Amino acid sequence: MSTSPDNPCAPFSVGESRKIVGDLFKHNPLIYWIDFIACWAAGMFIYTHGRTYAAKLYLTDFAENWEFDWMYYPSDNSTTWILYITFTIVAALLYYRIAMFIHEIVHMSGRTMIVFRFVWNTLCGVLFLAPSFVYYPHLDHHRRRHYGTDRDGEYLPLARRGPQQIVLFMLHPLIVPPLVFVRFLFFTPLAWIIPGFRRFVHKRCSSMIIDPAYCRQLSSPGAERMFYLQEFCCFLWLLALVTIVAVNKHTLPWPFFIQSYTTAVIILTLNALRTLGAHNWENASGQMSFEEQLLDSVNYPQHPIIGEIWAPVGLRYHALHHLFPNIPYHNLGMAHRRLIKQLPTDSLYRKTSQTTLTRQLFGLWKRAKQSTQNTH
Repeated sequence: MSTSPDNPCAPFSVGESRKIVGDLFKHNPLIYWIDFIACWAAGMFIYTHGRTYAAKLYLTDFAENWEFDWMYYPSDNSTTWILYITFTIVAALLYYRIAMFIHEIVHMSGRTMIVFRFVWNTLCGVLFLAPSFVYYPHLDHHRRRHYGTDRDGEYLPLARRGPQQIVLFMLHPLIVPPLVFVRFLFFTPLAWIIPGFRRFVHKRCSSMIIDPAYCRQLSSPGAERMFYLQEFCCFLWLLALVTIVAVNKHTLPWPFFIQSYTTAVIILTLNALRTLGAHNWENASGQMSFEEQLLDSVNYPQHPIIGEIWAPVGLRYHALHHLFPNIPYHNLGMAHRRLIKQLPTDSLYRKTSQTTLTRQLFGLWKRAKQSTQNTH
């Protein structure tokens, strides 16, 4: 999948491909609603049970004295540990899936499934402190002139920067949850009263990206209104939590904090691994041709069950998504099969597939390590 000058890309016909999948661009609202509501309800049920077991694991002495004495911890709670870990992982996987609907939402235009978008933000975006406005810079990632450049907040040439950059990237799930808490609880009211700080928050603290140097462009007035409304709802949600804690100041809800942070870290770690596998991360030389962008993206058509766990809502077809961003997730599998069947045998699209995420990650690590050796 090299995109180097020594391996030039052959022309690729988008028009030919579009004729093959032209009837697959229509969203099926029923699939969206059943998928989202079922996973949301199951996730809430399982998360609540996980929190119950977290409370059982949480000793009164620790809550009062910040001490945890393993010598006196009852050994018969090993089953409780197993149940807590199991419920936490399952709840995180379900939450991960419903959270990834944000990717579908930002690609919906006009009034497409507007009720679904509202409900998703109410039940998931605000509760998870990931409202849809933070992900709209994702559209820059799909602009051909922006992809892989400094205007693309979702791209870093990780294959050219050494393994240490990959390690640093994988550490961000540990610090993002408290940073998001601070952003919505403290930065939000300050931004309302300090215009200069407002611009800083908009440009630097309001995007779900991987490039810390990315600067978000100012939004249109209509987008700003959505921005303010979603931000305000997140602030109210956190304010309610803080108020509840303040009222019950003698009993801090540590099981809730522990369960929430653990779940968030699992979700963010899974998404970080998925992100590393979504591209080859080779570009460090500015704007890329469309063919180079296509070859830099990766599909995982094999192992659909495992693939839907680590790359839910169609995200395992990432190269196909970059080819046709508006195909809904429930049609991506069919679109891929049609393209493989009907495109020429020498089509570039056939070079975008990888067998497993593990193989892709090992390949990225190897290329990053080689890039370090080549600089010495």
